[in-house]
Amino acid sequence: MESTNFVNLKLRPCGPGDEPILLRILKPSMALRAQGYELLGDVMRFGQHDGQLATAMLACADDVPIGVLNIDRRPTEWRLTALHIDLDHRGKGYGSLLLVAVQDEAQLAKVSISVILERGNPAVRLFIKHGFTIAMETDTEVLLKWRVPPR
Repeated sequence: MESTNFVNLKLRPCGPGDEPILLRILKPSMALRAQGYELLGDVMRFGQHDGQLATAMLACADDVPIGVLNIDRRPTEWRLTALHIDLDHRGKGYGSLLLVAVQDEAQLAKVSISVILERGNPAVRLFIKHGFTIAMETDTEVLLKWRVPPR
């Protein structure tokens, strides 16, 4: 019989003192690099100027920070503005776990989900694997959408 590891995955609000963790997780992001976010001060600006970290959640597996999740919750559609997994924790299924949790919550709320990614971002495959479809493409970006399955 194959063994299974169960992970205690929890979300908590990003807060003061999380900047070094956020820097480690967000710095490798292709989209953030393209927007010029490079240094710790930029991570702080990412939260203060753009307001995204004000609502962002830090994903922790067994109390170890492994990712950042942020959702812009609108009445009929949620926009996933951040789903970043720390490089040391990629390929372990955490992105899928977080995405499925968001989809489950969106299904209960009866709302669709959209996300904009850079073309060539490997995460596009993750979203397609979980039922997202490409709604629009440009030379630089891909808009992916997920709709609540009909009953």
